[in-house]
Amino acid sequence: MTHRLTWFEKLSFSLAGMGQNIIYNFMVSLVLFYYTDVAFISAGTAGLIMLVSRIWDAINDPIMGLIADRTHTKIGKLRPYLLAVPVPIAILTVVAFAVPDWGVTEKALFALVTFNLWSMTYTVSDIPFWGLSVAITDNPKERLNLVTMVRIFCNIGMAIGILVPPILIGLLGGSTTVVEGVTQADNANAYLWTALIVGVVGSALFLMAGLFNKERVIAPKGQSPKFSILLKNKPLLILQLSRVLGAFRMVIATVGLYFANKNLNDPAQYTILGGVLIASMIIAMFFAPMLIKRFGKKWTYIYAQILGFSAHIIMFAVGYAQLGILFGLLFLAGVSLGIGDVVCYSLTGDTVDYLEHKTGQRAEGLVFSLNTFSTKLQSALGLWFIGLVLAFIGYQPDAAVQTAFAYQGIFALLSLFPAIACILSIIPMLFFDFTEKEHERILSELHHN
Repeated sequence: MTHRLTWFEKLSFSLAGMGQNIIYNFMVSLVLFYYTDVAFISAGTAGLIMLVSRIWDAINDPIMGLIADRTHTKIGKLRPYLLAVPVPIAILTVVAFAVPDWGVTEKALFALVTFNLWSMTYTVSDIPFWGLSVAITDNPKERLNLVTMVRIFCNIGMAIGILVPPILIGLLGGSTTVVEGVTQADNANAYLWTALIVGVVGSALFLMAGLFNKERVIAPKGQSPKFSILLKNKPLLILQLSRVLGAFRMVIATVGLYFANKNLNDPAQYTILGGVLIASMIIAMFFAPMLIKRFGKKWTYIYAQILGFSAHIIMFAVGYAQLGILFGLLFLAGVSLGIGDVVCYSLTGDTVDYLEHKTGQRAEGLVFSLNTFSTKLQSALGLWFIGLVLAFIGYQPDAAVQTAFAYQGIFALLSLFPAIACILSIIPMLFFDFTEKEHERILSELHHN
């Protein structure tokens, strides 16, 4: 366990993560709004499209993980996919924001098909990428440092993917709210060109992972892992259950767009809201390794969820009349998310070693496929629930003024429901017993075998 990564390896891998997250967060934060407010697909239908698509996308993650673990080439089992996927994901990002002005059913089918194609292609990029974060070195300290750096860059990518596109849309003649003089055609063209810019830039950065990094931890030849081995990875199953139960926290960016446009009647506040949230996440990630060293990964994760619950429930109690207080509480919520993010990806990598020690099979693809499965299931449940609530409260996308009940419902999506999600995510982690000392023992035994 002596290999140390070069600065360029860490930087190129981190920039790739940034590019990937520019595309992903652009899609997650704007596609539902695009469907409802630009393509004029009903909120209920759009929410159902999200649910069906993301559940299917989550289901096919383990399939991709299995394919990756059974791939054998001269350059490894993960890198071939990282080199192949950038061009297709760029193209499909553009196509997803090109819903034609057809009938109601035709538009919904076009959205369903194109979003699914994009999602499946993204899967081909995501699982090998995070699998490579473990295969790049067997040094646990280097892995933690790499994951911390990558997650910081990923969140910078998230900031770009969430905050910059609305600015580009405005510069290109569109709008993310009801503005006199901006037609549907103007909006459609602005979103399309923005998708093109995001797709090209994000994909070019993502290509760096496959070009400039190597797989050093190689699985023994002849291995052919099966889905069933994941059932033997108890720590991984507990962690992913916790993530799914905390699903609603992961779609705050989408809620923030509705909240800024309707409750605050000021689209510019979305940039401030998102900036505060993401900046706090990035700041927190710098301190995450120190907290992990002090409290251990399990309790650092649990304390982060308690902080998130406190921030969101106070937010719900005090309301949003004072934006300074609201943004302060969002900052604390972002700190919670940032710390939990680093712990989650670090623990997932640790369970690759746990599974190899228990079964003799090294399966980065399958392990991280379950992690991406949970991420997409989070998105599916969260976006579906947003659509469900918007339909229930009588949200009107083409109306500048909503009912009082609608305003309350949108704010609850930003405050009350994330608070509940924090509490739910703690419950499984109380049964998590894979400690750092146990991981060190496993690595030592694997290294000497």
